[in-house]
Amino acid sequence: MPGTLLGSRPDLWHNQSMSLHKIALIDIGSNSMRLEIVAMRGGDFWTVARYKSSARIASGMYPSLTITPEAIERASRALTDFRKRIALHQADELRCVATSAVRDARNREEVLSRLSASLEAPVEILDGEQEGSYSCLGVQNGFDKGDALVFDIGGGSAELIDLHGHHPRKILTLPLGAVRLTEMFFENRGRPSQAEWKRMERHIASVLEESGLFTRPFPALVGVGGTARQLARISQKLRSYPFYPDIHHYEIPSREAARIVKRTGRRLTPEQARTLNIGADRSDILPAGLAVISAITSLSGAPVLTFSHYGLRQGLFMEYYQKTEGGEEGPVSRNTLRRIARRYGRIRDSKPLRDTLHELLRLIFPSGLPSGRLPLLCDMIGTLALLPVFHNPSPNMRELWDLLLHGDLPGLSQRDRLLCGLILSQTEDRSGRPKKKGHPYLRHLNKDDQRLLGILNPLLGLARDILLASGGDSATLSYRTPVLRVLPRDLEESDESLSLSSTESRDLGLGHPLSVQWFSEAGTGRES
Repeated sequence: MPGTLLGSRPDLWHNQSMSLHKIALIDIGSNSMRLEIVAMRGGDFWTVARYKSSARIASGMYPSLTITPEAIERASRALTDFRKRIALHQADELRCVATSAVRDARNREEVLSRLSASLEAPVEILDGEQEGSYSCLGVQNGFDKGDALVFDIGGGSAELIDLHGHHPRKILTLPLGAVRLTEMFFENRGRPSQAEWKRMERHIASVLEESGLFTRPFPALVGVGGTARQLARISQKLRSYPFYPDIHHYEIPSREAARIVKRTGRRLTPEQARTLNIGADRSDILPAGLAVISAITSLSGAPVLTFSHYGLRQGLFMEYYQKTEGGEEGPVSRNTLRRIARRYGRIRDSKPLRDTLHELLRLIFPSGLPSGRLPLLCDMIGTLALLPVFHNPSPNMRELWDLLLHGDLPGLSQRDRLLCGLILSQTEDRSGRPKKKGHPYLRHLNKDDQRLLGILNPLLGLARDILLASGGDSATLSYRTPVLRVLPRDLEESDESLSLSSTESRDLGLGHPLSVQWFSEAGTGRES
């Protein structure tokens, strides 16, 4: 349920739909505190700034469940800093929530009083089910996943959400937070003994098995929160992955989580932590958190673990956005493309290219390809190919790559963004000179992605040539293996006014050349 919104004027919102509106969201976690400022204009939204403080409010509170005066002081200083940053950004509204540590604290009234005074605004405590619901809402607005197990490993607790048919079927809050486990089981936080580690692993397995959640295999597994983010970044660092440190929609085989835990495990040295870019505020509690993730991936039966940057704070924002804007129907990915197109141009400008790509797919691949990603990839390529964001005024691939690698693009997987960037990069390279080396990102494509690249790259070139020949309008297409006929719009093959202008051969990765016949309307100058 919404907390206090400062400066809120929802009655005026729809009268000022094109004005800029900023919402500040603060999450007081057990290990770190985060501030995110999101801007809204019209139906679009984007993150303005993110700030983090390693206040570690839960440090020293287990097993007594009393937050120490030192931890309260650290959290108060962090909120004072956040308040100044919110004022600097002139945010219109604020919502601040606290989770497991403050929720479980015996002295929580004292803590709330101090923190509210430092922020000069109310601090709201979320119960376990609310925390899980907001995390789930954040995930649902970052992915097109209807059935999955979503987990969020925090400092004090772990939230597990059984997502079925796009709705949470079950939400559990378990006492498996990374700070809690570290303080409960390790005498030396940085160097637990083998016996301490085994005892913790048995405890984690017992709590998860007694939860009653793992009675069936889950088709998908999604990780949210600081521990999951750190696991994803370790994997990206080891692979030299181009999206590092952005982890949204990053995927690893579930078995890789166990391998990383074994590699870092209880012997995560300071040198290893520096090599893997693990912050000092997390390196001592990370092994316990990774052990929980390893146990969850093993019990879930899901083949792949997907990471989500969108969690609690995004869920808080989406609740407000949906109330004010009503949200948008349809898949998250297509809503993202519509918002991006509106931000940098007009969605109608890309419609002929998108329609032509889809029509070519329908005609040339009537039974489809093994990958169900093709329609979305065509939408991505068709939308991004004409956006002025990477025209200054000539094509600027650096801005394209910056958008694809680091842009806030919910619903668009890292694999699809990488493939889209490579396709558009090759299309814009019209020098005709052979390159000694391929694009460095090519090595991150698997065999299926390489096949899609070999099909979509020439397909985009053909679609562009069709639009150029028809003056930017959609043409009439007819296909009978292996001949594609391109006719002026609204004309049929049987029309007697048609004349053949030219014929050429194209390689679309079909295993045989495609013959393209270009027709024009005799006597009118209309040419396809």
